Amino acid sequence: RGARASSMSGSVAAMSSSAVAHHSSLAWRRAPAVAVGRVRAPRDRAGRGIAIVAKRSAKKRQSRKLEKRDDVRDMQKRMEERRAAAEAAAKFRPEPPPPPENPAAAAERVEARLVAFREALERVGEEKRVARESDEWDPARGYKPFDDVQDAVYELACCKTEVYEAYLERALALLCQAKNEPPASLDKFDWVYERGLDESNVRTLSFMLAALAKNNVASGMVEVFRVACECGVVGALDKNIAKKAMATLADLNDMELLDAGEPEIVEAAAREMQTAAEEA
Repeated sequence: RGARASSMSGSVAAMSSSAVAHHSSLAWRRAPAVAVGRVRAPRDRAGRGIAIVAKRSAKKRQSRKLEKRDDVRDMQKRMEERRAAAEAAAKFRPEPPPPPENPAAAAERVEARLVAFREALERVGEEKRVARESDEWDPARGYKPFDDVQDAVYELACCKTEVYEAYLERALALLCQAKNEPPASLDKFDWVYERGLDESNVRTLSFMLAALAKNNVASGMVEVFRVACECGVVGALDKNIAKKAMATLADLNDMELLDAGEPEIVEAAAREMQTAAEEA
């Protein structure tokens, strides 16, 4: 049996060798018109195979090279345009609105801004409901394809910023009243309207807080802390200025001299300052 197996094995090897020799002898007849290359299949793919790779002509290679160069130039141009737009937006300073004439007018502006914010919030909910009920709704894509939803969300963000600015305008109106000065806009402290709480405007909060603390304008300090708390930037305030202002407000709170609703804001700000100090 062993001799038979050996004979069969030798026959298979001989057949294989004969097939290779026969294939090579006819190779010149089967040579394709285009160059071929044997490509090793990746390890994670099952099976092995021969891939036919046709060489591009010099004209096509040059055309593809020019297309790639144009694509790179277009991408660089778009990047430069976006960078220029971002720089222009950073330098743009909207014209400030007329300042409220007195603290009472400032309080009325706060209420009006809050009403506008609630209406904008309801509109966002309504537009999202309409989007979900439309034939174009795709849970995988969400609300991005719906311009009405995106417009409503943008308007809501603008209204939110205007509410914060109204709070700060009330603080400034109280400061102007305490110093017997004419009404002023927030740009007096280098605040940039419509920008929200970016790094520059956060510094403005510290400047305002220092001026309010110097003139013992308690309700004005509360308004600054209110905005800082709602925007999550209490920890970004100047620590010495915030600490001095909080000490004053804490004493007034202990003596129950703060207006209704102000103790809750002071306590929330104190907790945020403590958390920021522990994390530092």
